[in-house]
Order: sequence, then C-alpha cells, then structure tokens
Amino acid sequence: MTSTVDLSIHTRRRNLQRLAGEVFDVLIIGGGITGAGIARDAALRGLRVALVERRDFAAGTSSRSSKLIHGGLRYLQQGDVGLVREAATERYVVRRLAPHLAQPVPMLFPLANRREYAKLSVGMWTFDRLAGVADKERHRLVTAEEALDIEPRLLRKDLYGAALHYEYVTDDARLVIEVVKSAAGLGAVVANHLEVVDFLTQGGKVIGVAARDGHGEGDIEIRGRVVVNAAGPWVDRVRMLSERDSKPRLRLTKGVHVGVPSDRIGLSGIVVMNASDRRGVFAIPRGPVTYLGTTDTEYPELADYPQVTWSDVEYLLDAANRTFDLPTPLGAGDVVNAWAGLRPLLHQEGKKPTELSRQDEIMVNEAGLVSIAGGKLTTFRRMAERVTDMVCARLVEIGQTLPPPVALSDQHPISGGEMGGDLARFEDYLASRVREVRRDTIARLVRLYGSNATAIVDTMERDPARARPYSHDSSLTPAEVEYNVKHEMATTLQDVLERRTRLLLWDLGCGSSVADRAAATMAELLGWDEARRRREVVEYEKLVEYMRTPAGDGVSADDEPHAARA
Repeated sequence: MTSTVDLSIHTRRRNLQRLAGEVFDVLIIGGGITGAGIARDAALRGLRVALVERRDFAAGTSSRSSKLIHGGLRYLQQGDVGLVREAATERYVVRRLAPHLAQPVPMLFPLANRREYAKLSVGMWTFDRLAGVADKERHRLVTAEEALDIEPRLLRKDLYGAALHYEYVTDDARLVIEVVKSAAGLGAVVANHLEVVDFLTQGGKVIGVAARDGHGEGDIEIRGRVVVNAAGPWVDRVRMLSERDSKPRLRLTKGVHVGVPSDRIGLSGIVVMNASDRRGVFAIPRGPVTYLGTTDTEYPELADYPQVTWSDVEYLLDAANRTFDLPTPLGAGDVVNAWAGLRPLLHQEGKKPTELSRQDEIMVNEAGLVSIAGGKLTTFRRMAERVTDMVCARLVEIGQTLPPPVALSDQHPISGGEMGGDLARFEDYLASRVREVRRDTIARLVRLYGSNATAIVDTMERDPARARPYSHDSSLTPAEVEYNVKHEMATTLQDVLERRTRLLLWDLGCGSSVADRAAATMAELLGWDEARRRREVVEYEKLVEYMRTPAGDGVSADDEPHAARA
C-alpha cells in the first residue's frame, strides 16, 4: 500500500553525521509547512536536500492554524483575486495528493437580512467560478427554516437565511509531518531539535550554518550551496544572524483558538459566527472537541507558545453565545484548551492586522541567504515551487549542473496519500484485519495517517497487546506510539501527544489520561531511564495546564511553560 520511511532516533543520529559531513545543494532552516514543502519540492527535482528544525516539525504556527485548506473566499473582500484563484486551485491539489488530510465539510454562513443574503450570494457566485468548484460543492442559499434543519442550535432571532459552502478540513501538524516524511523518502536529510545559532560565510557569502543539538549530541556545522530561511515567525531573527544591522520585515499577529466540548454546541458542520467587532470567526467540530477561532491581533514578542488571555477567550465564547441557542451560555468552565499561533505577515504601513496581505514574499540578501515570509497553509506547494525555482537558478549561476527531476510536485502523492479517495473503504480493509480493534480507533488512524495506518495495523496484527488502548476513554495504543517513534522522528512526549497523535487538542482530557503509559512505551523504545520518563510526563502536564489556563492581559513570553522553551 505504501512505503514506510525509517525516521527513528537512530536515523536522526545518522542524519546528524551526514549533515556534518556532506555538502548539500540546498539547506533549509525551519520545519514548518513552508520549509517542509521546499524540502519535498527540491527533493522531487533531484537536489541534495537538508532540513533542520529548532524544535519539532510543525511545532510553531504550522500546528496552530484553523486547520482549513481554505478556498480563499474571504480574500475576495480584499480584492486579492490572484490569491483566491491560487488557494482555490491548490486545495484540490492537496485533496488529490493527501485525501485523508483534505476532507470537504459544509460551512454555514447565517445571514441577518436580505442585503447580507444578496451580497454574499454575489461573492460566492464569483468564487465558484474563479475556483472552478465542482457542481456538488457549489454554494447554495437556504431559508432560515432550512438553516435550522441543518444546524438546530442556531439562534432563530434575526436569522433571515444562510449560505451553504464547502471548505476542506485538514490537520495542519499531520500535513507537515507527512510532507517531511515525503521529502525524507526522496532522500532529504532531516533533523528536528537542531537549532541554527549562526551562519558560516566565505567571501561574504553564506555557505552554511552552525547548529546546536537539543538532545545533547553536540554542535555541528552544515554546508549548503544555497541556504533558505523558512523559519516562519522567526524569519527575521534568523535573517538578522546574517544581516545584523537590518530592520525587521515581519509584523506578527496572533490567532487564538478555544476548544469546548462538542456536545455543548452540537454542530454537524462548520458555522461562521459574527464576533462583537463583526469579524467572521469559525466554530468547527472535531470529534469530542469543537474549536472556536480565530482572533487577529498584534503580538510583538516572539514566543513558542503565544499567551492566550481571558479577553481572547471571552471574545470567541461571546461570538458563540451570539450565534447559538444554548441551554446555558458558554463560559470559562467549558474551556477544554486554548492555543495560539503567530502569523509571519509582512509589514504594510497603515494597515490593521486583519488587512495585511497573506501573500508570500521571497527576500535575498547580499550574502545570498534566501528568506521566505508570509503565505498560507493552503498554498504551501506553490510557495515551495517558487522558492525552489530560485534555488535552482542560483545553483546554475554558481556552475552547478541540475539533475533530472524525479516527479512533478502536483502529481507525486504526499506520504499517507496512497489509498485513493475512498477513506471508508480503506477503513473497512484495515478493520477486517484487526477485528478486535474498535472501529473508531481505525477511523482515527486513517484520518491521521492515511495509507501509513497500514504500518500501525501491521504492528497490531503481530502483537495484539500493542493494539489495546492505554485507557477506556482513549483510542491511543502502543502500536501508534511505536510508529511515531520509529517512523516520524518523535523524540519527546510532547512530539507524540501534541503534534503526531493530536490528543492535546482533540481529547477532552488533552491526553492526560494516557501520558504516563505513552511515556512508558517511549522509554522502552528510546532507552529512557525512570527519571527521564517522569520528567517527560511532568513537562507535558505543565503544557496541558498552560493551555487550560488562559492568563490576564499583558503576559510576556517569559510566562511560557518550561517545556515550551526547552
């Protein structure tokens, strides 16, 4: 069904040796969706590729989005037709390459009057044609009664009607990890928890980086003919290691999401809510958790875990209480978790955060460092193409002969995307192999790992003990954790529970009930002693508490949990 990439702790140690001993065509700094996409694209073109990430793959903004492969409908309001067309086209490409990570979900826009009804109808008609939307996914307008049939919890007061549209739901961190695995499968040398601390230069040109290993393996120097800075919100900080007297180019804005129990709202699909400032925000059901988001406010400090304040939470809860007819209003006691990401947007004088363009921009300094900022999750593949085009041009300039390409990036499946588009049929196949495993466990595996779920089921078949969930209220099994460690370079408990299995976000207990036993499995696989195992659990619980406890306004990055800064 699919080839399994070996990305274990042993692979990582070998990769550190290779990073220190080889010269790469392109060295990429940053393991979010942008860096991962560039690594995959460059590897598909036959280049020798290295990718390093300061923390873990997808540890920053790329795991904190609204988890939507946006068609770009809202950018019509800003007149950015080019971005709309690119985003709309790319969402179909992502669905084709990784169908488990781009699922169409109905999105309902409640409307208060005839004028809103007519205005949105024109916008959606335009979008459908710009985007080439398939007939079955084209928008339609519904009456108030029809809207209430679709989402009975909508407030009837002031409901004139609604528009029904489709967006694609993804899992952002899983998408990043699968793209990294795709790059590695094509020969890219990747390593997480490896921080760039300086640049190597020769004749005034960047020729590599000095990097510090977060797991104590020592400092190394890595050389690349072209170095690409794809560090997301940290682009300026990395760039200033090369341009020490330059000014920041980014303007960081914070996007907050709040998780609440799904049964408190009871949605069948996505609903667009009007916040108190008339911004559109989402309510998106995700199993037992429905998340509300997002905000868009200035955030001048760099932070691994940007602070969520009570005013952020109240803003989103208020939007839900304005939209839904609930037995009791949502309040602080309903918050399962809250998280925030930083958008690395390019500064535009005189514009509010919500008005800043989401377009990407490539910058090249006198030392030859290529930096990319801005952009969207949806358009990561096109961004990667543009950067790799520039990398190839620079390689030719310095006399390198380009190898023949392996495949086109819009045709080669992303890791996990090789089961075809019929996920239910694939679930049936896997369920027939391990009949003692709950169907909801199999469904979850398929939606997280796609065709790679086969490797997890293989382990379950060989050792039925590893198919048993850690607890009655969780579907996490030792077989899944083993896959994360052996094939996804998970080296900490946070790597597993936050970014690979996603329990931190989509479990009502944020994964706390299984943390201790998952850490025991990791200790067995990674050779941790008891002190290390306990430390991993303690640090994870600190993170859970941090995400469950929004703070007052004016909180600084120094208030982040220790685990986030380590």
